[in-house]
Amino acid sequence: MPKEFRVFIASPGDVATERNAVGKAVKEVNETHGEPLGYRLRLVRWETDAIPGAGRPQQVINDQLDKYELFIGVMWRRFGTPTGVAGSGTEEEIRLAFKKWIANPELPIMLYFSRQPFYPETTEDVEQMGKVLAFRKELSGKALVWDYDGPGVFEETVRKHLCLRMNRLMQPKAFERRTGAQVRARGPDETRPDAKVAALLQRVWDRMTPDLQAAFSIAHNENRMAGDGGVKTEDLFAALRRVGASDVRKVIRDIPSDALPRPTQGVLIDKPYIVEEQPWLSNCVASSIKRLGQRSGQTGTITATDVFVDIAKHGTGQSVQLLRKHGIGPVQIDKIIRKNKLKVLSAT
Repeated sequence: MPKEFRVFIASPGDVATERNAVGKAVKEVNETHGEPLGYRLRLVRWETDAIPGAGRPQQVINDQLDKYELFIGVMWRRFGTPTGVAGSGTEEEIRLAFKKWIANPELPIMLYFSRQPFYPETTEDVEQMGKVLAFRKELSGKALVWDYDGPGVFEETVRKHLCLRMNRLMQPKAFERRTGAQVRARGPDETRPDAKVAALLQRVWDRMTPDLQAAFSIAHNENRMAGDGGVKTEDLFAALRRVGASDVRKVIRDIPSDALPRPTQGVLIDKPYIVEEQPWLSNCVASSIKRLGQRSGQTGTITATDVFVDIAKHGTGQSVQLLRKHGIGPVQIDKIIRKNKLKVLSAT
């Protein structure tokens, strides 16, 4: 029998399309991801799972639907109607979810805010949107909130996030929580969140080319969705391949494809949450940023090719060892650079 995980969704009435999209995503995840891993998701919604009862209506819903393993909150332009305890039913449900998370950090909270444009037609519309924005600002200081561009992309986004979350829940030894007494299992190339590393990344961020910024953001956000926001060499190489920076492509075409991770798949989020938070970086990645930051001086630009080549030449982690197994070492990297007439900071 597959292990069942209940997914609770909280939202105001203006995101009905997204609520239905979660149902479709749950069905597909069960068929394509859950079956091989031995789990099944069951969507819990007040429309289908709550039954009539005496008392404050929202409390009746809370009491009946408070048992779940994953919590999804979705908001757009409406905040909702006051419940007597909170500004809306959705707010009350999200605040209760945070209390449950504090008591049990193994209950993931996934919060989404739509950026779909709309034109407010009444003062009430303006007031409702103002409450949503204020709530989002508050939540962003407590959790990793996720913006999406509208119903058209939401289903694929939440489907991907559910798969990443379930990977972690079904493989706890590989994805232990980084906070509290437990720490995520890490390889020799990985580090824990470090204020100095975060400060280093922030210092050089504005000198990175847009494609390198996008690759770092994508790599960080992919792990962030699984609750462990960091960047190791494999993540960065996969993101660089997906971003497709022209000079990086020139280097990669002379490297066996089996020597590199596959390009990052699916919908990508390249928003730079990484510079607003305190990520962990692998030793290879952190060392490369430090070296290149020093070599480029106070104003020099750091490109995607600079980072890729520097790590490929000087790194020591598993991804670099894979290059070495395929005969790609510093000498071969330098030959590729000369062949393609590229200028990189780390070429010697």
